[in-house]
Amino acid sequence: MAIGVLVRAGEDAGQRLSRLRTAVASTELTSPRLNERLDVLARRGAAERVRIVDSAIIALATSPIVDRVVEIQLDRVLELLEREPDRIRALVRGQRDSMVGDVVGRFRAGAAAGDDAVDRLTLRWTRNGNAETPT
Repeated sequence: MAIGVLVRAGEDAGQRLSRLRTAVASTELTSPRLNERLDVLARRGAAERVRIVDSAIIALATSPIVDRVVEIQLDRVLELLEREPDRIRALVRGQRDSMVGDVVGRFRAGAAAGDDAVDRLTLRWTRNGNAETPT
């Protein structure tokens, strides 16, 4: 909720700055110096918003409440592992098989791309009458 409030405050500030730019642009007060100043304020506001959101995320991630939630979930997983090891083994095997399948698929795709490259090179050589091996 705190992050949402901070983001909303940043959005409000951005909208106000945008309205100020529009108002300044529609008057005769427009000057390069004023526009530069507004650009500086916009960049400073964006940087500050990033800093505040990062700080809030770090505070949330390192909070005792989050630690407790993670601890509870970890206890549940370990308890499930003790009660139903076969279920967990099947899950791990499925993950392993999926990972192996992904690696094999990538290897096959790479091999196919290599085969295509060799075929194109061979075709180019034979079209040019260079059927012999290049030096």
